[in-house]
Amino acid sequence: MASSNAAHTNGHTHGTSQEAHSFANGFKRKIDWTSFANIINGEPRTASKTYHGIDPCTREPLWEAPVSTSEDVDDAVAAARAAFPSWSLTPVEIRAKLLVHFGKLAFHDNGEALTALLQRETGKPAFVAGIEVANSYNHCTFHEKLRLPEERWEDDDKVIVTRYVPMGVVAAIIPWNFPIVLAIGKICAGLLTGNCVIVKPSPFTPYSALKMVEIAQETFPPGVLQVLGGDDRLGPWLVAHPGIQKINFTGSINTGKKIMAECAKTLKRVTLELGGNDVSIVCDDVADVEGTAAQVALGCFYNTGQMCVCTKRVYVAQAIYDRFLAAMVRFTNGLKVGRPGEEGVMVGPVQNEMQFERVKGFFQDSVANGHTFVAGGQEARGEAESGQGYFLRPAIVDRPPVDSRIVQEEQFGPIVPVLAFTSIDAAIAAANDSPMGLGASVWADDVAAAEAVGRRLDVGMVYVNSFEKPDCHGYMSGHKMSGIGGDSGSLGIREMCNVQVMHTFKGR
Repeated sequence: MASSNAAHTNGHTHGTSQEAHSFANGFKRKIDWTSFANIINGEPRTASKTYHGIDPCTREPLWEAPVSTSEDVDDAVAAARAAFPSWSLTPVEIRAKLLVHFGKLAFHDNGEALTALLQRETGKPAFVAGIEVANSYNHCTFHEKLRLPEERWEDDDKVIVTRYVPMGVVAAIIPWNFPIVLAIGKICAGLLTGNCVIVKPSPFTPYSALKMVEIAQETFPPGVLQVLGGDDRLGPWLVAHPGIQKINFTGSINTGKKIMAECAKTLKRVTLELGGNDVSIVCDDVADVEGTAAQVALGCFYNTGQMCVCTKRVYVAQAIYDRFLAAMVRFTNGLKVGRPGEEGVMVGPVQNEMQFERVKGFFQDSVANGHTFVAGGQEARGEAESGQGYFLRPAIVDRPPVDSRIVQEEQFGPIVPVLAFTSIDAAIAAANDSPMGLGASVWADDVAAAEAVGRRLDVGMVYVNSFEKPDCHGYMSGHKMSGIGGDSGSLGIREMCNVQVMHTFKGR
């Protein structure tokens, strides 16, 4: 007789909230929001060498941040490996409750201060920073309810049980565009499944991650969650370290390739969430052209276009193209650009000088090639004020050539091409004509038709009648060069595990 079923477990399935609280009764530190240090084995560790992040609104230096040494990396890995045996055997219910406890401390009790810090280091408008902090707490509560599946098969001779087990030490390497929520997704998945996690924030935005992990020390045992700030040497040290079993990276395709090549030397497991050249396809049956154009524009310029899964190319049905473009231009020209504290700001600065210069290159290339700007573009023509932050006004380029740089490459900034299509097959072919395949949006009044289009797109995520809005409940992954594996959703926690199969024979 053969049978199978799927249960949800992760080793130990007992535990109480009282046990969970016993971990969380540690010291209560007073948070100094102007002083930043690594967190190694539960304690802050200053560095002999420091650097300053840059305020993207003013180009002025922010606070001192630590530059980790290779010894710091060794110590953090040793602390994580020492913490792993006990943490991995801690009942999953307790680990889940601790995630929520940490979430409340970081994103409720300290949410206002953390949001302000996030705004200073990224330049995000207040509403964008607030959404990031709120979504970070949502990750904690969502993961509280997740459990790893366990599969059981039995016949007359044996029982075969397949389950997921933690890997050990996970290094979470975080980009500068969403330094809190992209970190917390990896933290929650790693800790819930019994791993220990070392966070490496971007050198451009170290502050919020350093403080978030500092706050976490009131919840988790020493060595379970640590953070290291540093320069360009830190990432390679973590990737090459033999004591780390998993690299979970979000960032550029080029860096992802380097990480994958280096991980091959130690056969580390990798998750790579990389770039995208996402499309929005607007079908000809859209009746609310004005409202849809506004939503598409928001999807292009949310977080100043600095989002791997935001719209980078817009394809509009020829029948409504002129009306749609005019509406999109009107909305875009009404977007206020400015600093986080200014009322009504919708678009902040580009976060750092390196990206600022790269994005300006798209403006300059379009001007040099005679492309038609229907919104923005003043900066590329030397007509904008200079010297005050990394600001660029949102720009729309009308029907550039399909082989132009603005169409073929990911801009990762506030400039987007809009193109026309005459058939849905042509739109799908254009959308799929990219080495990247992260996300896409399809807009249509006929929802079934939009979903049919979405199923033909070679991307990891499709949004129907919405711009791209990643949600912790959905798996975030890319096709082609947009990545390997993914984060979030019920599948995301499996990315942090190895699979173990136990064969138990009867009759002994």
